[in-house]
Amino acid sequence: MESPLETTEKQLIDSVIARIARGRYLMTACYEGSRSGALVESVQWLMTEPLLMGVSVRKGHEIDPLIRDSRSFAVGFIDDDDKFITRRFGKRLNGSDSAIHVEGLDPFETLETGSLVTGSPVLPQCSTWVDCEVLRRVDLENAHELFVGSVVGMIHDGQRVEIDPSEFGED
Repeated sequence: MESPLETTEKQLIDSVIARIARGRYLMTACYEGSRSGALVESVQWLMTEPLLMGVSVRKGHEIDPLIRDSRSFAVGFIDDDDKFITRRFGKRLNGSDSAIHVEGLDPFETLETGSLVTGSPVLPQCSTWVDCEVLRRVDLENAHELFVGSVVGMIHDGQRVEIDPSEFGED
């Protein structure tokens, strides 16, 4: 089936999209002892004062009710050479569940985890984590939804910082 866009238009669109940094991220959440994680690619800084992050995640993922109920999440930046996190929390190419994790069971079981402010699990394999309280949840009216998070904590290369969003008042 042919795309409605001309090849040159598609190349232009791809070039513009490529200018915005994309990566591999692990989004985590927990609520009342239940924990989950999801691989995401669309993470964006929305503002620096106050510090806001936007994350797009596939609807219907088992992390969704945990984010809704806890009103929080964390995002870990996955290193390019890390295959374990991708296998543990991702889908196989054929769309079936992860080769390691079974849906409904705690994917963090047997893994060393920590947490920042919200209690969302963080893995030491990711050297950078951003911890957020949900400010807004936006239904994108397609297969994804957007979470806007107010950053309340970070870890980078072992250094931790807690952030009080109320310190960012309006001028």
